[in-house]
Amino acid sequence: MKKHNAKRLTCGVIYAFILTLFLGQTAFASAKRQVEAVSGNKDVITVVSRIGDVDYAEDFTEAPRRAVSLSHFTTEMMLALGLEHSMAGVAWMDNEVLPEFMAAFEKIPNLSDRYPSQEALLNAAPDFVTGWSSAFTEKNFPPAFLEQNTISFYLPRVEYLGSNMDSVYEDFMLLGRIFRVEARAAAVVKNIKEKIASVRNKTEALQPVTVFVYDSGDTAPYTAGNALPTDLIKLAGGKNIYGGEPKKWLTVQWESVVQQNPDWIMVMQYSSAEDASKKIDFLKTHDGTKSLDAVKNNRIFVMGLADVTGGPRNPAAVETMARHFHPEAFK
Repeated sequence: MKKHNAKRLTCGVIYAFILTLFLGQTAFASAKRQVEAVSGNKDVITVVSRIGDVDYAEDFTEAPRRAVSLSHFTTEMMLALGLEHSMAGVAWMDNEVLPEFMAAFEKIPNLSDRYPSQEALLNAAPDFVTGWSSAFTEKNFPPAFLEQNTISFYLPRVEYLGSNMDSVYEDFMLLGRIFRVEARAAAVVKNIKEKIASVRNKTEALQPVTVFVYDSGDTAPYTAGNALPTDLIKLAGGKNIYGGEPKKWLTVQWESVVQQNPDWIMVMQYSSAEDASKKIDFLKTHDGTKSLDAVKNNRIFVMGLADVTGGPRNPAAVETMARHFHPEAFK
């Protein structure tokens, strides 16, 4: 685990311990204050991000001032926390931001429609980056590159295997700590929880419907596994037929989908520019899927990728799903 200031802090503690042995508690208290002054541990926020199988600890002695968001969902998370004045750029925006964030968003430079080059990122002079897990691979901005250029980073918990709404809440709270806006983060989390609870109260006693998430793929479908969409489906009164798989997203076989014959099919739309109707047409004409009950009964609906990644859109996503799965609960 990479840990800044660990050696200096350890030496300070040893120094304080020695003083205690010779001079007593008064000297210890004074020494402890000196250690805190050196290490900054009263004000340092330490956050660990796991990249691959390595943990990286980032020490934040103050709130970042020039943050760059490398995903749509982290951009909206940060805007929900009112951090637009601390943002030096955004990239990889799947959709237009929510209307309530548009005025703030338009003041932030857009570095790229996808990932910017390393040169373009450095030109924005960031002191912090966050976004998709793919942002921190060797192809883009690996931890060594970020450390070399004195850029802190945070990989959202919602990007981890097995993420759920608790992961989203943790992301908001950790961003709140990093940027010193904890009260604002707590208010955002409280609001999201209340909205989801109002939907959950309508659906939790009902029999869950089975759901297949169709992301993409003709010869073999790509679908959601053990990741946030599965929890959103559950909160809406459904059960993802591949939610128990040991991967966040995975490729399966059409024969498996047909065998399970889900009650509903949720079609993913990557961006507002994508024509999701082509995926629906495929399901209606494909030799295997056209016989599915969900297809024959037109129980297919579209959800945007931005809706099922972590952020302020999640309550509306849960309600949209629930209204499809259990329309009787909303009459």
